[in-house]
Amino acid sequence: VDHVFNNRAAVLSDNTDGVHKLVDQLAALGHERIAYIHGENHSAVTQKRLVGFYRACAAHGITVPDAYIVPSTDVERCAEETRALLALPQRPTAILFPDDFSAIGGIQTIRQEGLLIPRDISVAGYDGNLISQIMSPQLTTYRQDTEALGRAAAELLIEQIESPRTALPEQKLVSGSLLKGQSVDVPNL
Repeated sequence: VDHVFNNRAAVLSDNTDGVHKLVDQLAALGHERIAYIHGENHSAVTQKRLVGFYRACAAHGITVPDAYIVPSTDVERCAEETRALLALPQRPTAILFPDDFSAIGGIQTIRQEGLLIPRDISVAGYDGNLISQIMSPQLTTYRQDTEALGRAAAELLIEQIESPRTALPEQKLVSGSLLKGQSVDVPNL
């Protein structure tokens, strides 16, 4: 799941489309200064999400300064990167985080800086875990369909076990869904 190996079956979350949908939501509200704190650079998931981010920004005519794209490997580093983004001369009006837990760390930093979400800055996560939906404000996030990912992986595995001579090492792409919370709003310019 979410790993591709040569000549092996794989089930992949549609990470490119997921980030694209998050940017679409922000752009629809009028955001043009969108930052993205992403995961580890060498990760295939991160690379696909970055492509989705840049494609969506290009589709909306949004120019992304290099300072708005920063890697983060954990929640603590994500908080540091959030603080650095907030200190920019022209800070972003929205920040996308690599996952919902990192978004929580970012939100804490934003609050420590005296800013309100979404009035002063919008925030979006990725994963759609339960905590993102019970926190306040409820996080706008992209929910990966983990049930469908697991089901598709099991089906491929069963096929390989039961029919090894006819099973193809295919890749299945599984879409998720955008969860509109209360953490994004029109930009406060």
